[in-house]
Amino acid sequence: MTRWEDLNARARGLATHLLSAGELQLLSRMTDIPTLTVELRRLGFPLSGDAVLQPAELELAVRRWASAALTTLARWAGSRTAALALIYEDEDRKSLRTILRGTLSGAPAEARVSGLIPTPSLPERALEELARQPAVAPIVALLQVWRSPFGVPLAAATRGPEPDPFAIDLALDRAFAARALCAAKRGGPQLRSFVRESIDLANALTALLLTAAGKDVVPKDTFLPGGLRVSIVTFEEAAAAPGPVQAGRRLARAFAPSLLAKAFHDLAADPGRLEDELLRLRLRRLQLRVRLAPLGPAPVLWFAQRLRACVIDLQRIIWSVALGAPGGELATSLVTGA
Repeated sequence: MTRWEDLNARARGLATHLLSAGELQLLSRMTDIPTLTVELRRLGFPLSGDAVLQPAELELAVRRWASAALTTLARWAGSRTAALALIYEDEDRKSLRTILRGTLSGAPAEARVSGLIPTPSLPERALEELARQPAVAPIVALLQVWRSPFGVPLAAATRGPEPDPFAIDLALDRAFAARALCAAKRGGPQLRSFVRESIDLANALTALLLTAAGKDVVPKDTFLPGGLRVSIVTFEEAAAAPGPVQAGRRLARAFAPSLLAKAFHDLAADPGRLEDELLRLRLRRLQLRVRLAPLGPAPVLWFAQRLRACVIDLQRIIWSVALGAPGGELATSLVTGA
């Protein structure tokens, strides 16, 4: 059984450098980029000099700050990093999805890396190199040269002349789910449980996508094995529902009585914020798990999820301030809870 006590202590130390909900709310009420720059510098972000920076430079500083935290955690974890594929390879999966979608849509290279968190396996320079590629094929080729675990699955999913974004997403999800499940075996039951829940949520979101988009696919071909609550029967029933609201109610029954059930049941309120709400709820549950089982991997997972929430909030704050959007509404919709 993997021991986590020393890494938990270090994760708690790293967590003291994360921004609180109060600090994020304060930042969300900044009225211009110069004021926001000063405040971020005061909070310890790596902003060189005294000059006012552009929004893209602030966003890059946030990404580097988050990357430094994950790199430090990996260094302390040592051989246990392999068991934490849920953290590191999930960030890689998100990064590759964003870059590939940006490539397919013809977005500028700098836009393709916006908001991405570099990891030891896909550092900043690697992400920038991938984002500069003119098409999907050279991205996949680079990943294979670098022996990324996502290279071969993406090569199989992008063989045709016009890569399908849905097939790309599915290839990334399948590769991540299989590797995270395998890696979690050495991490203990708590880690395995969190991975299985992550697979359940990925299946739930796919079912909702199939309902909303009317994708011409066989639902069972998109189902990820390894979850606990969302069975293939539940998945197919949700995907066949007449709309996202009805699918959400079916999924809510599968997640009951956990807190996650409410997010799916209340889907009609604001479907676009579902992923934010799920992250918010998982943070609350992990916070409780930290208190109930402090010797397991919960403190490490809590830190990683809080870091992800903090990056999401900071990115939105930076661009909202740059666009002159009212800060009051943003302050109430932060992913980071009190």
